[in-house]
Amino acid sequence: MVVINRWESLFLREYSGWILVYGRRKVGKTFILTHSLEYDLYATITYSGDCLVYDRSSVSSVSIDKCMKSVESVLSSNGVCVIDEFQRLDKKYWDILSLLHGRSKGRLVLCGSSFGIVRSVFDRNSPLLGLLLPFHIDLISPGDAVVSLLDIILEPLEAVKWSVVARDPWILGLIEPRGDPVKVLKHYSRMLVSACRGLIGEVFYDEERKLTRLYDTVLYLLAKGYCSSQTLTQKLYEKGLIENYNPGVVTGILNQLVSIGLVEKIPLWRTRGSRIYYHHRSPLLAILYSVSNIVETGLEPSLDDIVEVYSIELQFFIGELLAKYYGLVRAYTMLPKGRGDVDIVLLDRHSRRPVIGFEFKIGEISRSEAYRAIERMKSIGIPRTGLISLEEKPSYLCDECLGLEDIIAMAKKLYSIERRRVRDMVK
Repeated sequence: MVVINRWESLFLREYSGWILVYGRRKVGKTFILTHSLEYDLYATITYSGDCLVYDRSSVSSVSIDKCMKSVESVLSSNGVCVIDEFQRLDKKYWDILSLLHGRSKGRLVLCGSSFGIVRSVFDRNSPLLGLLLPFHIDLISPGDAVVSLLDIILEPLEAVKWSVVARDPWILGLIEPRGDPVKVLKHYSRMLVSACRGLIGEVFYDEERKLTRLYDTVLYLLAKGYCSSQTLTQKLYEKGLIENYNPGVVTGILNQLVSIGLVEKIPLWRTRGSRIYYHHRSPLLAILYSVSNIVETGLEPSLDDIVEVYSIELQFFIGELLAKYYGLVRAYTMLPKGRGDVDIVLLDRHSRRPVIGFEFKIGEISRSEAYRAIERMKSIGIPRTGLISLEEKPSYLCDECLGLEDIIAMAKKLYSIERRRVRDMVK
C-alpha cells in the first residue's frame, strides 16, 4: 500500500503534551498514531463498550474498567497511552483521566472520529478542559500528497492528478495510484461508491445523527454543482424534501455538514447574490457522490460523467495548494450575464481583497483564451493576473505563468514549509 508522508506525523512525534486528535472518519488518524508514536498502550473503545488493548506484543479484549486501570498504570509509569474512538468512552471516566494529569509525567493521546467530542471536551464543565491540545487531522495536505506520490516514481503529471483523490487516504488501501485516475475511478466505480456510502453512514453515526434522504440529497446536489443555499433550496423544494421554500433551513443543514467535516465554505468574491460557495471537502467523495445515482441503478458511469466533476476538483486542488503556498485565502468568482468565472482568486487574509487571480486548464491555454481571461480578471479589479496549464506553461503577457514544473516546485516547497512550521511550534 502507498503511504503518504504527512506533516501531522512529525507533529505527533515531536509534541510531548496531552493531546486530543480529532477529524472525520477515514482521514488516516489511526494510521498516523500507530506509525508515529512509540506508545506503551493503545486502546480502542469498541461499539459494544469494551476495549481492544494493544501493548506492542499482544491484543486483548477487556472491559472498560480493566482498560482504564491499564491506562492509569501506564501513565503513572510515565509511559505513552493512546485511547482511540474516545467519543465512545462514558464521561464518568473523564474525571479519572483528569486526576491522572497531575500525578504523572506520562503522555495521553485521545483520538475521536467525532467533531462533537471536541465541543464536549472543551466545554466549561468538562473535567478535561485545559488539559489537552486539540489537533485536527484533515485531508492530506496538497504538498504532502504530491511529494509522496512523486517518491513512488509516478510521473509529475500523474502525481498531481492522483493527489486530488489520494488526499482521502482510504482509497490507497484499495487502489494503486497508476495511470489516468479518471479511468481508474470509472473502472472501480461500483466498489468505490459502495465504500463512499458506508463511510458517510459511519460519519453520521459518529455524530449521533441519522443519514436521512434530505442530507443524502444535499450531498448529491453539491457534487452535481449546486453550490449555493438558494439553488439547493430550489432543488430540495422541487423534490418535496422541504415543505417551504426557505433558504435559511438549507443553510442550517449546510452548516451542520460543515461542522462534521463533509462540506467546506469557499468565499465567493464579486459574485452577486451569494458570498459562499458550498463544496464537498473531499474531492474523492464529490466525484463518487456525483455518479452514485448511476452506479446504484446498475449502470456504469461514462468517462465524461467523472471528468466533469474531476476537472472542477483538480481546479480547487490547485487553488488550495497555491493559497497555502502564498499564505493567502482561496476564493472563487462567478460573473453574471454569461461573462464566465475566475477559476482561482487568492485573497489577503486580513483585508479579504484580491491579490491575484488565475485561469486554470489541464490542457494548453490558447492565445485567445489567455487574453479573454486576463481581461476578465482586470475588468473586475483583480490587481495581478496568472495563467496555469499542466500541459504547456503559458507564455502570454500576465503577472504569473505557471506550468507543471512550477506546481511541482511549489508542492515541494510547501512540503518543507509545513515541516519547518511544525518544528517551530514544538520548540
